[in-house]
Amino acid sequence: MSYPNELTFARIASQVFGAPLLLAEAQGLILGNYLASRMSGAALPEPQGNRFKGEDVFEDRGQGPEWQGFARIGSTARIGLMGELVNRGAWLGSYSGLTSYEGFSEQLDRALSDSSIETILLDVNTPGGAAHGMLETARSIKAASQKKRVIAMVNTMAASAGYGLVSGASEIVMTESSEVGSIGVLLMHFDRSKQLEAQGVQATVLHAGQRKVDGHPFGPLEGDAKAALETRIQGIMDKFVGLVAEHRGLDPDAVRQLEAAILPADEAISAGLADRVGTFDGILSDLTRADQRISSQKRGFSMSTPENEPAANGSGITQAQLEKAVADALTDGAKTGRAAERERIGAIIGSEEAKGREQLAAHFAFKTEMDPDAALAALAASASAAPEKTETFADRKSGAANADFDLGGPAKGEKKASSLSAAVDRQISAMRR
Repeated sequence: MSYPNELTFARIASQVFGAPLLLAEAQGLILGNYLASRMSGAALPEPQGNRFKGEDVFEDRGQGPEWQGFARIGSTARIGLMGELVNRGAWLGSYSGLTSYEGFSEQLDRALSDSSIETILLDVNTPGGAAHGMLETARSIKAASQKKRVIAMVNTMAASAGYGLVSGASEIVMTESSEVGSIGVLLMHFDRSKQLEAQGVQATVLHAGQRKVDGHPFGPLEGDAKAALETRIQGIMDKFVGLVAEHRGLDPDAVRQLEAAILPADEAISAGLADRVGTFDGILSDLTRADQRISSQKRGFSMSTPENEPAANGSGITQAQLEKAVADALTDGAKTGRAAERERIGAIIGSEEAKGREQLAAHFAFKTEMDPDAALAALAASASAAPEKTETFADRKSGAANADFDLGGPAKGEKKASSLSAAVDRQISAMRR
């Protein structure tokens, strides 16, 4: 029997056999058997497709429209996280049956940089994949969740590396029949020595360095080589457990005691691995209603809630009551702000430090937002203005005494006792016109 395609898959096989994987056991065995069959000439499977929700976003970057890596649904960006996960591979996605950390991170960054996007919705169905690259990508999702809401919608699986990624989301929602978990490490070794012997092939492995060929496929895995690989995967396990514990606020021992089990929705929620049960369409519906409420509030009216019916916020108050409360709060806030501004300005221009420095004090009070303490410190450190020339009777006679000053002096018809307050009010009014 001939094996014409073995070398064709040698490189991808090197990424699976003898390499640590964060992959559910069943999928790991499937992947291993698949590669073995492909190396023997079996046919390719049909790729897994993503759901068709939202409108793909394109942007012209000088060489024609370029896909931005997500689909837009209102102010929500949908990003698919499908199939086995690999570290590198640019735009590998659900149509290839794989998702690369590299490509996914680019998709996430583009959704973050789009100012019209408020929520990032991850559409998740992955058994996991490569250990290399998972920790960094999971932390990038956690960082993204500090800037925008990131919801991970698990339908049907988020296992091993897949769960490590979504652990950094703001919220993890599962369909009722979904599963998450498998927080563990898998390393597969295929001993092909007997197969090669049956073909009349004998492999000779020369190496320098005791650990150089640990896990090679031309003999059994045993002794120091096996122990070294076990130590390696235990180190990866410790980091994986620490990541999940940090992101989900769990005790690391509790995560480790799950023993890499895959949990259904109810058990996952009890264990702290997920937040609630829901559906993709249900989340989209909630987000769409939120968009509509925000839009209507910006225009000053509700699109769908009558005045005397409770608003869709679970509070039991009517939309009219809500709008009145908002208006009252804005009015009270404006009054408080004006009073605070008067107090700030008065504290600066009415201070001892302002004497002899009236022009600088007026600048601090009316042209900046400096607090009184900072302004008084700056005034105290400044030199006083040169003394004004003593006014003579001739000066008064020439009309200099009739000059109209608007800082500190009373306007016509104002009582002197309220001159400072009135001047402050006039300056605030002038600045807001």
